[in-house]
Amino acid sequence: MAKVKHRVGIEGSVDAIYGCLTTNNGLSGWWATSSVGTAEEGKEIELDFSNLAVLCFRYEKLDLNEVVKMKCVSGPGPWQDSELLFELQNSVDQVFVTLTYQNDKSNEDDFMYFCTKWPMYLLSLKELIETGRGKPYPRDIKIHLGD
Repeated sequence: MAKVKHRVGIEGSVDAIYGCLTTNNGLSGWWATSSVGTAEEGKEIELDFSNLAVLCFRYEKLDLNEVVKMKCVSGPGPWQDSELLFELQNSVDQVFVTLTYQNDKSNEDDFMYFCTKWPMYLLSLKELIETGRGKPYPRDIKIHLGD
């Protein structure tokens, strides 16, 4: 089982961060090359990573400016049945974003990949909010050939 948890503080509004987790423009600003879908509980969103992969997530839970929970309903191997839980905590000078990634079917290699890769994307989200430009795929930081 792979379960990783990361937390980053972002100088920006909780509204903007929540929007980056729930809108097509937001998701394609820090994570995927493009995104198509609707952020409503039970609805799906498709994330395209250029020529690498297409992932389809279903929104499981949405609490405005607090929680975004998604489950991968289609995608390659280690993504199948992955669950993402983004928790937003507004603080005085920043918003803390905690991401929990979990997949009961993941093996040790999957765990090592996600444990290393998710911080790259969280820092991309931070950059998008703080500078106006994130590093979504394919401009993301690569951790190995073929990533």
